[in-house]
Amino acid sequence: MSIREEVRLLQKVPLFAGTHAAHLQLLVFSAEKFDIDAGASLFRQGEKTGSGWLISRGAAEAWLDHGGRMERVARLEAGAFAGELAMIADLPHRVSVRALSPLSGRRITHDLFMRVCAEFPEFGQQVLANLMAEFSMSMTELEQVRELFERARAFAPQAESSAKGDGVAPILPQENR
Repeated sequence: MSIREEVRLLQKVPLFAGTHAAHLQLLVFSAEKFDIDAGASLFRQGEKTGSGWLISRGAAEAWLDHGGRMERVARLEAGAFAGELAMIADLPHRVSVRALSPLSGRRITHDLFMRVCAEFPEFGQQVLANLMAEFSMSMTELEQVRELFERARAFAPQAESSAKGDGVAPILPQENR
């Protein structure tokens, strides 16, 4: 796949929305190309690769390990970008990604990403704005879920528990017990 085609793929990734194509071209051109076989792992949950991964060709699955019980959380195909927070903040990966077919793409390291942000602050500002919008939306959704639990009375107010003195919050209000 050409650099121009990979830049087009990155332009569709929400994290890079609104960034200048020249900055993405620099990332793609400078990033390490990868090719892995079907069945191989791109990275494992908890591993610290310090990289984000643009999938240019092939398909993969993302898995979450719940203490030995594996849950498939996503299917990734050409154009998918995995490891955003690992690339941005050098954090461990939150999921494992395994190739379903031969997989190729670009590995964008934390150091490369930070160099482009340092050279082109407007790029870093746009990526940060995109990330904040994504987290803001997640926080709004989480707040809605919290409100649903409260309306369902799944969680009694702490004051009710404290007043009772046993440290255990009742599940049902007094009038329904």
